[in-house]
Amino acid sequence: MNPLKLSVMVWSAFLLASSAWAQDANTDSETYKLEQQIKRLERRIKKLETQPSGPTEPQQAPGTQPSGTTTPDIYKNLPKGTGSSADSSFSTATGLSRFFNPAISVNGLFLGQYRSIGNTDPNNENSTGFKIQEMELQFTANVDTYLRANFRATFEGDEVGIEESFIDALLMDRLALRAGKFYTSFGKHNLLHTHQFPFIDQPLVNETLFGDEGLLEVGVGTSYLVPVPWYSEAILQVVQGDNEIQFNGPLNNDFLYLAHLKNLWDLDEETTLELGGSFATGRNQAGAQSGSGRGRTNLVGGNMTVKWNPAKRSRYKTLIWQTEYIGSFQQTGTNPVTNVANPDLNRGGMYTMLQYQFQERWWVQGRYDYVGFHQPQHFDDSYRWSGLIGYVPSEFSAIRLQYNYLDQGFSEEQQVLLQLNFSMGSHPAHTY
Repeated sequence: MNPLKLSVMVWSAFLLASSAWAQDANTDSETYKLEQQIKRLERRIKKLETQPSGPTEPQQAPGTQPSGTTTPDIYKNLPKGTGSSADSSFSTATGLSRFFNPAISVNGLFLGQYRSIGNTDPNNENSTGFKIQEMELQFTANVDTYLRANFRATFEGDEVGIEESFIDALLMDRLALRAGKFYTSFGKHNLLHTHQFPFIDQPLVNETLFGDEGLLEVGVGTSYLVPVPWYSEAILQVVQGDNEIQFNGPLNNDFLYLAHLKNLWDLDEETTLELGGSFATGRNQAGAQSGSGRGRTNLVGGNMTVKWNPAKRSRYKTLIWQTEYIGSFQQTGTNPVTNVANPDLNRGGMYTMLQYQFQERWWVQGRYDYVGFHQPQHFDDSYRWSGLIGYVPSEFSAIRLQYNYLDQGFSEEQQVLLQLNFSMGSHPAHTY
């Protein structure tokens, strides 16, 4: 039954009952007035029923995910009473659709740090003190029913840059396309923004092989959901290859070609296992600098993540174990004078980390980093031990305290980092 009609009938019954119980001398007159009022309401109901219904909630564009802020992304189990920043309504008070309006968000990172060395160098940006680690401004919107756009700008100190700007399109049920500037799908950690890092800093192997910005490139890519009983996604990307550490070939057509395969299994109702493999190849500067033309860099990576979340038994308990390996093999060509092959510049490393949510708002974490695989003997191995405790009052904020012990062979350093991580506005859901 129409809710409006039901409410009118209930109200009418109440009015009639009230009139019957009234002890007023003008009972007949009051009854007549009530009957006339009921007739007017019935005519109004019939008029409303003949009118078209109001704006309905539009369907979400194919291939998109609902909005929801997470700071940082790893903290999935939130305290009771913390709502999502996403607006559940798709229309304004005037009935106009919000479907194509951009979702706007700001992520801020404030960092205080102590470092046992490097404090006497005035040009050292990582010395003891306070700083704005990063501010990120993001716009996300449906361009139309086929395309979805994402734009991110970052502010670090006095520098402003475009971090990502890309378009996603769902071509078929299982095939999607991405074009623009984006973090390439190499491994697990390279896809994360700074405010999503499981720790305050990124792993040593990512920083050493890719630099501070990671493997961030301009190009195109496709992803395909493989039709198998488990979740399997195959990704192919062709990008410019401008990373100065690994690629940045001398010619304009020296592209970087990348492939990634992601597999996800449910081991039981509480545990999931993810295994991924990555390969990338492209020309580099090393060959040109040695006088032999162009060299080639091959990147190989593998990652594993195990997540345990006994939601039915304990809502605020989560355990995550993540391990990743990355190897870089740079071929530098041959010496044009002696025609002897130049020594390859090979390096590799790994990290493994544990994250445990032991209370409603508390996380404790540990990590081990190592860089030293495949490299020449004159390179020093580097390793780091890290411990972190995080207080997460809601999905919009987190306060994290981290300790690092870093040994680079030629120096040892102790670091203490304190970070405030906060979010404002609507933010797209991140990759699982």
